[in-house]
Amino acid sequence: MHLLSDLEKLSLVASRTENSVIITDRDRRIDWVNESFCRKTGYSLEEVKGRKPSEFLFGPDTNMQKASEISAKLDRGESLREEQVNYTKHGQRFWVNMDISPVVDEAGEITGFIAIQSDITLRKEQEQKLRRSWKEYDEIYEQAVMPMCFTTSEGIFVRVNRAYCELFECSREELLGKDFMEVHFGQLSSAAKEELRKETQLVTLQHDTSKKEQRFCSFRGKPLVVEVIRKMVEVNGLPVVSIYMVDSTEKRDFQLRILEQNKRLKEFAFLTSHKLRQPLANILGLIELVKSESHALQDVTITLETLRMLTGQLDGVVHEMGQALAELDVEVEKSLFLNEHADQRIHNVWIVDDDQVITYITQRLMKNADPTVKVTEFLSAKMALEKLRLDPSQPDILLLDINMPGITGWEFLEELRAMHRFVNVYMYSSSIDPEDVKKARSYPMVRDFLSKPVDMETVRNLLSIPIIRSQVS
Repeated sequence: MHLLSDLEKLSLVASRTENSVIITDRDRRIDWVNESFCRKTGYSLEEVKGRKPSEFLFGPDTNMQKASEISAKLDRGESLREEQVNYTKHGQRFWVNMDISPVVDEAGEITGFIAIQSDITLRKEQEQKLRRSWKEYDEIYEQAVMPMCFTTSEGIFVRVNRAYCELFECSREELLGKDFMEVHFGQLSSAAKEELRKETQLVTLQHDTSKKEQRFCSFRGKPLVVEVIRKMVEVNGLPVVSIYMVDSTEKRDFQLRILEQNKRLKEFAFLTSHKLRQPLANILGLIELVKSESHALQDVTITLETLRMLTGQLDGVVHEMGQALAELDVEVEKSLFLNEHADQRIHNVWIVDDDQVITYITQRLMKNADPTVKVTEFLSAKMALEKLRLDPSQPDILLLDINMPGITGWEFLEELRAMHRFVNVYMYSSSIDPEDVKKARSYPMVRDFLSKPVDMETVRNLLSIPIIRSQVS
């Protein structure tokens, strides 16, 4: 920015803004402040002229390390935007967002600085109130296996869990108080970031739940493919955006490897087809030559005709092989890019157990591990069997106790077998009898034997295992 020849014109513009404006010389001593600055701080222009802002605006809560960093940047002639705590003339604490730019003359020499400050105290107080409200949920939130964060409606991070930091290979300090879009999409153009902001704001304003697969990079440069789930919620009467991340990187990489392997197989088939068709063409040509010169022996003619027919069939098989592989390639592409919802994640869990305390603990652990999973509880095996008889749908996995009144776990498995229903069953018992473990694994639908009570690590592993969606008769 070049220094205006008429400082009064600049002052006239600055005097009409609601933000505080400070104009200093090259040594950062104040030349002029606007009326908004005077109203906010309680200082008059005469009281601050010739003084550095740090001499009278700083106080006990001012971040002195950040102040030193700001001073170093200004010494280098850099523009900057930072947040800082200032104090009024009467000692009242307030937050500002500072946008400071150097003023240069025609020769490019710095002649001063212009600082525009906006009061963000209300926003900061809301953020601090939100942080205080999370304390009672810290343990549950931290143990969640799913990466989660919460932002203000403007997109400022106010809460992140450990799984989120692990996914993006960063610390909380690198996220809290920062803008979600700038952190994750800072490399995009301003227009692209603005488009993403509008899309996000539309969802939050409508209080809808949005799901979108997006590409990210961790702080260490690792490429990620993540399904982002957003939902506007209220915490202590304040609106926040809850964001859940489902890491799809490995699944997408696996699908891409399969697609690449299939393409290589297709290329091999086309090459093989070409190599096979050439000798086949030679054979067919020789047969025609022999056939045209052999008129005496009828059986030779018949033999050659049969050989020609079989060779033609072989040629057709080779052609069909190439065609089938080409069609298979198209199907793989469709399943990769169009069938986004065909996944093997666990969405629906049944717990069949008469122990209400253990059932409650297991249900809470599952919800902590994955808030999107639906958990249905049955206090008796009979109730679960009736549900299966009446409803054709079934759970992705079923946790089954062994010793229950009425119908036991073993009898439940026999009923499933009689109904010709295949369910992914995990025997779930406090029994440590090796015979029970052996018996459980004799049933085809039993995938494993879990001992009560389960811990968070077991629950995470359980929910991450691909499920078998099949029916047996």
